[in-house]
Amino acid sequence: MNRAHENAGGTAGTRFAGKTAVVAGAAGDLGRRLCHALLDEKATVVGIDVDGAAGERLRTETRSAGKPFSFERVDIADPGAVTAFARTLDRVDVLINAAGIIQQASIADTSVEEWDRVLGVNLRGAFLLTKALAPLLGDGAAVVNVSSSVALRGGAGWSAYSVSKAGLVAFTKVAAAELAPRCRVNVVCPGPLDTQMPHQLLRDHPDKEAVMSQLARSSMLGRLGEAQEVVPLCLFLASDEASLVTGATVVADGGITAW
Repeated sequence: MNRAHENAGGTAGTRFAGKTAVVAGAAGDLGRRLCHALLDEKATVVGIDVDGAAGERLRTETRSAGKPFSFERVDIADPGAVTAFARTLDRVDVLINAAGIIQQASIADTSVEEWDRVLGVNLRGAFLLTKALAPLLGDGAAVVNVSSSVALRGGAGWSAYSVSKAGLVAFTKVAAAELAPRCRVNVVCPGPLDTQMPHQLLRDHPDKEAVMSQLARSSMLGRLGEAQEVVPLCLFLASDEASLVTGATVVADGGITAW
């Protein structure tokens, strides 16, 4: 396999010096890398996640490096928790909504409770955070939402997940219009990534390796993406380098949606 992509992101700079970034889903594979990358570029980072134990591990990692990172356990699907969190902040320059849960089931096999849970985290959470933090987003601020390529192509067996991610694409466009011109809002749609999420989804599958291999072959590049390949794209959209980009849907799926 070609491993050149492992070096994606290049040398850390200072694009976020003096800025405060909030990363939702900070304890996940992508969120953790986003926190470290923002810290490397001199941001002050506040990570939030419902997984308090993983968040504390991340806090320990950053503390040992002397970086300006703080963590709060927040259930982003809970309006009260999000409102309380927003009151702890004075200003936000970057919001990255990277929290998400995955579920694979047909419409017939999806319960109302499962539907509400998936949309609660993947869509309602981004809405609540954006709504609560909007008054703190000043001139030149940026919001980056993390959706999925399934938002653009659907597919059997992805009922709640696909809908939640498609809703996030539409929400991005609405938020971009309402928060302009002081704040830009964009959405990234990665394809399947080799992270904990698909492995957890398939942990009880009798032919897990075959399914992962099939996912890899669905890409024009013949492999799964990796979390670190999405990080530079998110940081670009969050930075002043993307000053003309708002309301955009940026796909990073190895060509799956164009296949």
